[in-house]
Amino acid sequence: MLNSTLEVSHLCTSFFTDRGEVKAVDDVSLRVDKGQVVGIVGESGCGKSMVARSVMGLVKKPGKIVGGSIVLNGQELTSLDDKELCEVRGRDVSMVFQEPMTSLNPTMRVGRQVQEVVAIHEQVSKEQARQRTLEILSAVGIPEVEARYDAYPHELSGGLRQRVMIAMAMIMRPSLLIADEPTTALDATVEAQIIALLKRLAHTGTSVLIISHNLGVIAQLADYVYVMYAGRIVEKADVCELFDNPLHPYTHGLLGAVSSLRSQSKVLQTIPGVVPNLANLPAGCSFAPRCDRCMAACDSVRPELVTVGAGHELCCHLTKGVDVL
Repeated sequence: MLNSTLEVSHLCTSFFTDRGEVKAVDDVSLRVDKGQVVGIVGESGCGKSMVARSVMGLVKKPGKIVGGSIVLNGQELTSLDDKELCEVRGRDVSMVFQEPMTSLNPTMRVGRQVQEVVAIHEQVSKEQARQRTLEILSAVGIPEVEARYDAYPHELSGGLRQRVMIAMAMIMRPSLLIADEPTTALDATVEAQIIALLKRLAHTGTSVLIISHNLGVIAQLADYVYVMYAGRIVEKADVCELFDNPLHPYTHGLLGAVSSLRSQSKVLQTIPGVVPNLANLPAGCSFAPRCDRCMAACDSVRPELVTVGAGHELCCHLTKGVDVL
Protein backbone atom coordinates (compact mmCIF):
# COMPACT_ATOMS: atom_id res chain seq x y z
CA MET A 1 0.00 0.00 0.00
CA LEU A 2 1.37 3.40 -0.98
CA ASN A 3 0.29 5.12 2.23
CA SER A 4 1.42 2.30 4.50
CA THR A 5 4.41 2.76 6.80
CA LEU A 6 4.21 -0.73 8.30
CA GLU A 7 2.52 -3.80 6.86
CA VAL A 8 2.64 -6.99 8.93
CA SER A 9 1.14 -10.03 7.21
CA HIS A 10 0.47 -13.44 8.82
CA LEU A 11 3.30 -13.01 11.31
CA CYS A 12 4.15 -16.10 13.39
CA THR A 13 6.75 -15.93 16.17
CA SER A 14 7.42 -19.00 18.30
CA PHE A 15 9.62 -20.05 21.19
CA PHE A 16 11.03 -23.56 21.11
CA THR A 17 11.34 -25.00 24.61
CA ASP A 18 11.71 -28.38 26.27
CA ARG A 19 7.93 -28.46 26.56
CA GLY A 20 7.43 -27.83 22.86
CA GLU A 21 6.61 -24.89 20.61
CA VAL A 22 5.10 -21.81 22.24
CA LYS A 23 3.22 -19.70 19.67
CA ALA A 24 3.68 -16.20 21.09
CA VAL A 25 2.43 -14.56 17.87
CA ASP A 26 0.07 -16.65 15.79
CA ASP A 27 -0.87 -15.44 12.30
CA VAL A 28 -1.06 -11.72 13.12
CA SER A 29 -1.65 -9.14 10.39
CA LEU A 30 -1.77 -5.39 10.98
CA ARG A 31 -1.12 -2.11 9.23
CA VAL A 32 0.02 1.35 10.27
CA ASP A 33 -0.38 4.21 7.80
CA LYS A 34 1.68 7.40 7.68
CA GLY A 35 0.86 9.69 10.60
CA GLN A 36 -1.55 7.13 12.05
CA VAL A 37 -1.60 5.93 15.66
CA VAL A 38 -2.46 2.24 15.91
CA GLY A 39 -3.00 0.50 19.24
CA ILE A 40 -2.62 -3.14 20.28
CA VAL A 41 -4.41 -4.01 23.52
CA GLY A 42 -4.74 -7.10 25.64
CA GLU A 43 -3.82 -8.66 28.96
CA SER A 44 -0.23 -9.39 29.94
CA GLY A 45 1.03 -12.44 28.07
CA CYS A 46 -1.27 -12.02 25.07
CA GLY A 47 1.63 -11.46 22.66
CA LYS A 48 1.35 -7.73 21.98
CA SER A 49 4.93 -6.89 23.07
CA MET A 50 6.25 -9.83 21.07
CA VAL A 51 4.67 -8.32 17.94
CA ALA A 52 6.67 -5.15 18.62
CA ARG A 53 9.90 -7.08 19.24
CA SER A 54 9.35 -9.05 16.02
CA VAL A 55 9.03 -5.81 14.04
CA MET A 56 12.21 -4.49 15.69
CA GLY A 57 14.12 -7.72 15.02
CA LEU A 58 14.68 -8.20 18.75
CA VAL A 59 13.41 -11.76 19.12
CA LYS A 60 16.20 -13.78 20.72
CA LYS A 61 16.71 -17.54 21.02
CA PRO A 62 14.89 -19.75 21.74
CA GLY A 63 12.45 -17.41 19.98
CA LYS A 64 12.23 -17.16 16.20
CA ILE A 65 10.04 -15.63 13.52
CA VAL A 66 8.78 -18.75 11.76
CA GLY A 67 6.46 -17.23 9.19
CA GLY A 68 4.91 -14.14 7.71
CA SER A 69 6.09 -10.79 6.41
CA ILE A 70 7.09 -7.45 7.98
CA VAL A 71 7.34 -4.61 5.47
CA LEU A 72 8.53 -1.17 6.60
CA ASN A 73 8.43 1.61 4.01
CA GLY A 74 8.40 -1.02 1.27
CA GLN A 75 11.37 -2.98 2.68
CA GLU A 76 10.96 -6.56 3.85
CA LEU A 77 12.57 -6.82 7.29
CA THR A 78 12.41 -10.57 7.86
CA SER A 79 15.05 -11.18 5.18
CA LEU A 80 17.63 -8.77 6.68
CA ASP A 81 20.68 -9.97 8.61
CA ASP A 82 21.68 -8.59 12.03
CA LYS A 83 23.90 -5.85 10.59
CA GLU A 84 21.20 -4.65 8.21
CA LEU A 85 18.61 -4.69 11.00
CA CYS A 86 20.89 -2.55 13.18
CA GLU A 87 20.97 0.05 10.41
CA VAL A 88 17.16 0.06 10.21
CA ARG A 89 16.67 0.31 13.99
CA GLY A 90 16.92 3.88 15.18
CA ARG A 91 17.05 5.27 11.65
CA ASP A 92 13.72 3.99 10.24
CA VAL A 93 11.98 2.48 13.28
CA SER A 94 12.55 3.08 16.98
CA MET A 95 11.03 1.68 20.14
CA VAL A 96 10.27 3.19 23.53
CA PHE A 97 10.29 0.47 26.18
CA GLN A 98 7.93 0.42 29.14
CA GLU A 99 10.46 0.93 31.95
CA PRO A 100 13.00 3.66 31.19
CA MET A 101 14.98 3.06 34.39
CA THR A 102 15.98 -0.40 33.19
CA SER A 103 16.35 0.65 29.54
CA LEU A 104 18.76 3.53 30.22
CA ASN A 105 22.39 2.88 31.19
CA PRO A 106 22.64 3.99 34.85
CA THR A 107 26.38 4.74 34.52
CA MET A 108 26.08 7.14 31.56
CA ARG A 109 24.78 10.69 31.46
CA VAL A 110 21.49 10.81 29.57
CA GLY A 111 22.71 13.29 26.97
CA ARG A 112 25.52 10.98 25.95
CA GLN A 113 23.11 8.08 25.62
CA VAL A 114 20.85 10.02 23.26
CA GLN A 115 23.85 11.35 21.37
CA GLU A 116 25.17 7.82 20.73
CA VAL A 117 22.22 7.10 18.43
CA VAL A 118 23.39 9.87 16.07
CA ALA A 119 26.98 8.63 16.19
CA ILE A 120 25.87 5.12 15.18
CA HIS A 121 23.92 6.21 12.11
CA GLU A 122 25.62 9.40 10.87
CA GLN A 123 29.10 10.80 10.37
CA VAL A 124 28.84 14.06 12.32
CA SER A 125 31.11 15.90 14.71
CA LYS A 126 30.65 15.53 18.48
CA GLU A 127 29.51 19.15 18.70
CA GLN A 128 26.91 18.64 15.94
CA ALA A 129 25.64 15.49 17.66
CA ARG A 130 25.48 17.33 20.99
CA GLN A 131 23.53 20.20 19.48
CA ARG A 132 21.02 17.83 17.90
CA THR A 133 20.65 16.06 21.23
CA LEU A 134 19.91 19.32 23.03
CA GLU A 135 17.34 20.21 20.36
CA ILE A 136 15.49 16.89 20.62
CA LEU A 137 15.54 16.96 24.42
CA SER A 138 13.95 20.40 24.26
CA ALA A 139 11.46 19.25 21.62
CA VAL A 140 10.12 16.49 23.90
CA GLY A 141 9.52 19.00 26.67
CA ILE A 142 12.53 18.52 28.94
CA PRO A 143 13.27 21.78 30.82
CA GLU A 144 16.77 23.12 31.43
CA VAL A 145 18.22 20.85 28.75
CA GLU A 146 21.84 21.84 29.35
CA ALA A 147 21.62 20.62 32.94
CA ARG A 148 19.56 17.55 32.06
CA TYR A 149 22.06 16.59 29.35
CA ASP A 150 24.68 15.97 32.06
CA ALA A 151 22.31 14.21 34.49
CA TYR A 152 22.35 10.50 35.26
CA PRO A 153 19.07 8.55 34.89
CA HIS A 154 18.56 8.21 38.66
CA GLU A 155 18.65 12.00 38.98
CA LEU A 156 15.54 12.38 36.79
CA SER A 157 11.89 11.71 37.57
CA GLY A 158 10.03 8.87 35.87
CA GLY A 159 8.34 11.30 33.49
CA LEU A 160 11.63 12.91 32.47
CA ARG A 161 13.27 9.52 31.97
CA GLN A 162 10.42 8.52 29.67
CA ARG A 163 10.90 11.76 27.71
CA VAL A 164 14.61 10.92 27.37
CA MET A 165 13.62 7.53 25.93
CA ILE A 166 11.27 9.21 23.45
CA ALA A 167 14.02 11.69 22.51
CA MET A 168 16.41 8.80 21.93
CA ALA A 169 13.82 7.08 19.74
CA MET A 170 13.01 10.22 17.73
CA ILE A 171 16.42 11.85 17.23
CA MET A 172 16.88 10.19 13.82
CA ARG A 173 13.31 11.10 12.85
CA PRO A 174 12.20 7.50 12.11
CA SER A 175 9.03 6.95 10.14
CA LEU A 176 7.69 4.55 12.78
CA LEU A 177 7.78 4.84 16.58
CA ILE A 178 6.79 1.79 18.63
CA ALA A 179 5.78 2.65 22.19
CA ASP A 180 5.47 -0.33 24.55
CA GLU A 181 3.42 0.66 27.62
CA PRO A 182 4.88 4.21 27.51
CA THR A 183 2.88 5.49 30.51
CA THR A 184 3.33 2.55 32.89
CA ALA A 185 4.14 3.65 36.47
CA LEU A 186 3.61 7.34 35.64
CA ASP A 187 1.15 9.48 37.57
CA ALA A 188 -1.94 10.85 35.83
CA THR A 189 -0.45 14.29 35.12
CA VAL A 190 2.74 12.94 33.57
CA GLU A 191 0.74 10.32 31.67
CA ALA A 192 -1.33 13.10 30.08
CA GLN A 193 1.87 14.93 29.09
CA ILE A 194 3.34 11.82 27.43
CA ILE A 195 0.07 11.20 25.57
CA ALA A 196 0.09 14.81 24.32
CA LEU A 197 3.70 14.39 23.19
CA LEU A 198 2.94 11.22 21.22
CA LYS A 199 -0.04 12.98 19.61
CA ARG A 200 2.21 15.82 18.47
CA LEU A 201 4.64 13.33 16.93
CA ALA A 202 1.81 11.72 14.94
CA HIS A 203 0.66 15.14 13.73
CA THR A 204 4.15 15.73 12.27
CA GLY A 205 3.80 12.59 10.12
CA THR A 206 5.42 9.98 12.37
CA SER A 207 3.49 6.71 12.51
CA VAL A 208 2.99 5.33 16.01
CA LEU A 209 2.30 1.76 17.10
CA ILE A 210 1.33 1.81 20.77
CA ILE A 211 1.23 -1.34 22.88
CA SER A 212 -0.84 -1.08 26.05
CA HIS A 213 -3.21 -2.79 28.45
CA ASN A 214 -4.49 0.68 29.42
CA LEU A 215 -7.67 1.26 27.45
CA GLY A 216 -7.83 4.87 28.62
CA VAL A 217 -4.49 5.60 26.93
CA ILE A 218 -5.62 3.77 23.77
CA ALA A 219 -8.90 5.73 23.69
CA GLN A 220 -7.02 9.04 23.81
CA LEU A 221 -4.26 8.16 21.36
CA ALA A 222 -5.21 5.54 18.80
CA ASP A 223 -6.99 5.91 15.48
CA TYR A 224 -7.37 2.16 15.01
CA VAL A 225 -7.18 -0.70 17.52
CA TYR A 226 -6.24 -4.39 17.42
CA VAL A 227 -7.33 -6.57 20.33
CA MET A 228 -5.02 -9.54 21.03
CA TYR A 229 -5.63 -12.70 23.00
CA ALA A 230 -3.36 -15.75 23.29
CA GLY A 231 -1.15 -14.63 20.40
CA ARG A 232 -3.96 -13.85 17.96
CA ILE A 233 -5.99 -10.84 16.84
CA VAL A 234 -9.56 -11.40 18.03
CA GLU A 235 -11.06 -8.05 17.04
CA LYS A 236 -9.98 -4.94 15.17
CA ALA A 237 -11.79 -1.72 14.43
CA ASP A 238 -11.64 2.06 14.35
CA VAL A 239 -11.16 3.28 17.93
CA CYS A 240 -14.62 4.89 18.14
CA GLU A 241 -16.29 1.83 16.66
CA LEU A 242 -14.48 -0.51 19.04
CA PHE A 243 -15.43 1.44 22.16
CA ASP A 244 -19.00 2.12 21.04
CA ASN A 245 -19.70 -1.31 19.52
CA PRO A 246 -17.40 -4.00 20.97
CA LEU A 247 -18.38 -7.44 19.65
CA HIS A 248 -15.96 -10.02 21.00
CA PRO A 249 -16.73 -11.26 24.54
CA TYR A 250 -13.07 -10.65 25.44
CA THR A 251 -13.25 -7.03 24.28
CA HIS A 252 -16.44 -6.65 26.32
CA GLY A 253 -14.59 -8.00 29.33
CA LEU A 254 -11.68 -5.59 28.90
CA LEU A 255 -14.01 -2.61 28.60
CA GLY A 256 -16.15 -3.79 31.49
CA ALA A 257 -13.11 -3.85 33.76
CA VAL A 258 -12.52 -0.11 33.21
CA SER A 259 -14.49 2.63 34.93
CA SER A 260 -16.26 5.05 32.60
CA LEU A 261 -18.16 8.29 33.04
CA ARG A 262 -20.62 6.99 30.44
CA SER A 263 -21.28 3.73 32.26
CA GLN A 264 -24.43 3.53 34.39
CA SER A 265 -22.98 0.73 36.51
CA LYS A 266 -20.65 1.41 39.42
CA VAL A 267 -19.53 -2.24 39.56
CA LEU A 268 -16.50 -3.18 37.47
CA GLN A 269 -16.64 -6.49 35.64
CA THR A 270 -13.93 -9.12 35.75
CA ILE A 271 -12.91 -11.77 33.24
CA PRO A 272 -12.94 -15.16 34.98
CA GLY A 273 -9.97 -17.50 34.69
CA VAL A 274 -6.50 -16.74 33.37
CA VAL A 275 -4.75 -16.41 30.01
CA PRO A 276 -4.12 -19.95 28.70
CA ASN A 277 -0.70 -21.58 28.49
CA LEU A 278 0.51 -20.80 24.96
CA ALA A 279 2.25 -24.18 24.83
CA ASN A 280 -1.05 -25.97 25.43
CA LEU A 281 -3.86 -23.98 23.84
CA PRO A 282 -7.43 -25.30 23.59
CA ALA A 283 -8.34 -27.01 20.34
CA GLY A 284 -11.00 -24.46 19.43
CA CYS A 285 -11.29 -20.85 20.54
CA SER A 286 -8.57 -19.93 23.03
CA PHE A 287 -11.01 -17.74 24.96
CA ALA A 288 -13.67 -20.47 25.27
CA PRO A 289 -12.73 -21.60 28.83
CA ARG A 290 -13.31 -18.04 30.08
CA CYS A 291 -16.27 -17.07 27.89
CA ASP A 292 -19.83 -16.84 29.24
CA ARG A 293 -21.23 -17.19 25.71
CA CYS A 294 -19.33 -20.33 24.75
CA MET A 295 -21.08 -22.65 22.27
CA ALA A 296 -20.36 -26.24 21.24
CA ALA A 297 -18.32 -25.11 18.22
CA CYS A 298 -16.08 -22.97 20.41
CA ASP A 299 -14.52 -26.01 22.08
CA SER A 300 -13.44 -27.72 18.88
CA VAL A 301 -13.34 -25.28 15.94
CA ARG A 302 -10.88 -22.38 15.82
CA PRO A 303 -12.67 -19.22 14.59
CA GLU A 304 -11.18 -16.97 11.91
CA LEU A 305 -11.36 -13.21 11.45
CA VAL A 306 -14.40 -12.14 9.44
CA THR A 307 -15.63 -8.69 8.43
CA VAL A 308 -18.66 -7.56 10.44
CA GLY A 309 -18.73 -3.90 9.42
CA ALA A 310 -16.75 -1.17 7.71
CA GLY A 311 -13.18 -1.70 8.93
CA HIS A 312 -14.46 -3.92 11.76
CA GLU A 313 -13.34 -7.56 11.92
CA LEU A 314 -14.13 -10.21 14.51
CA CYS A 315 -12.70 -13.63 15.35
CA CYS A 316 -15.64 -15.33 17.08
CA HIS A 317 -18.27 -18.03 16.36
CA LEU A 318 -20.96 -15.57 17.42
CA THR A 319 -20.86 -14.22 13.87
CA LYS A 320 -22.19 -17.50 12.41
CA GLY A 321 -25.93 -17.57 12.56
CA VAL A 322 -26.05 -16.04 16.02
CA ASP A 323 -26.78 -12.42 16.89
CA VAL A 324 -23.56 -10.72 17.91
CA LEU A 325 -23.31 -8.86 21.22
